[in-house]
Amino acid sequence: MTKRIMFVQAGNYAEAYKRFQVGGEENFYAQRYSVDYVAALTERADVSEVVQVCLTEDLEEEVLPNGIRQLGLNHWSAGAPARTDDLIALVLAEAPTHLISNSPITAMIRATRKAGIDILPLLADSFRTSSLKARLRFRWLAHNLSHRDIRWVSNHNTEASFDLQRIGVPAKKIVPFDWPALVKPEDFQVKTDAPCPEAPALLYVGQVKHQKGVGDLIDAVAIAAKTAQPYHLTVIGSGDVEAFEAYAKEKGVARHVNFAGKMAHGEVLKCMHKSDVVLVPSHHEYPEGLPMTIYEGLCSRTPLVVSDHPMFSARLKDGRDCVMFPAKNAVALVEAINRLVNTPALYKSLSRDAAKTCDNFLICAPFGELVDHWLGSTPADDAWLAGHALSADKWASDTK
Repeated sequence: MTKRIMFVQAGNYAEAYKRFQVGGEENFYAQRYSVDYVAALTERADVSEVVQVCLTEDLEEEVLPNGIRQLGLNHWSAGAPARTDDLIALVLAEAPTHLISNSPITAMIRATRKAGIDILPLLADSFRTSSLKARLRFRWLAHNLSHRDIRWVSNHNTEASFDLQRIGVPAKKIVPFDWPALVKPEDFQVKTDAPCPEAPALLYVGQVKHQKGVGDLIDAVAIAAKTAQPYHLTVIGSGDVEAFEAYAKEKGVARHVNFAGKMAHGEVLKCMHKSDVVLVPSHHEYPEGLPMTIYEGLCSRTPLVVSDHPMFSARLKDGRDCVMFPAKNAVALVEAINRLVNTPALYKSLSRDAAKTCDNFLICAPFGELVDHWLGSTPADDAWLAGHALSADKWASDTK
């Protein structure tokens, strides 16, 4: 059967492709790898077309020189129910044979599955909240993902995959995926000296929003500014920047916080290595999978201070891989940072031993191989996928 493959995702594929064609840099980990992999699908003998649907922008249809056709519909711009109906209509009108969705949009998953489209939910989400409405939504999602017509489901890394199992998706059909080791600890020198504790340089990389803990960082800077050990914080990323700039001014620490905006991925890695601490302060309700910022921070050899988000605490150990603090607690965050920068032995051991943590970080099915085997659909392909699923013996010792 000739395959017509569709990807439904947040990113603008055409923008990234054009940027790379003129020598531009990646904006995030594995972006070039992803663009190249999708383009290579057009060269398969069993593929007639590859379509990208961007969920964050309304875009005119465009066919790129590498053969990829892109459409765009801003799913979140004007109310989810109406835009979800538009998205479903777009997908059904295109009638792909195979659909890879990076977003857990239950109504779309259900509609495409009922239409006979082979769908691979390829997610990077956790499903933790105390809200009754959200728990009911997760239950409905799990019900649809568990349907026999959906052969496989994937989530980024093991912790988020076990979260899918927790909400009701059978372990035998969940295949954790990860990205290849495109950055390695060997690329950066171990830090043999602890930073000057009087003014440590802190770095945050990610979406600038409340649930990612950016407000907690500003609160921590404000607390430290009243002591003999002030911080300097750099925030790299886009989002609610103006609101947080105003908040930093309100807290009297605008001069201690630099909002650097978006930055090329290579520059981000350099900033990580130059900084004294890399911060990942996500709140529990934020649907983290296992952000690559953690892996990149480890590779940069700059010690991490992270919240006790369930996806982090399941993988990282305080004092061995990072310094951990209770999410949403700025006072505890200050204590964690001070503990790190004022304990040279701890600081140096975290930098030195980061390579050991990285050895066990990217342990899941590689993205490209996962999609290749899903597209193959032969008994051998299914055996490979089953061998990487949560029910496989390789995960039997996991106690999550």
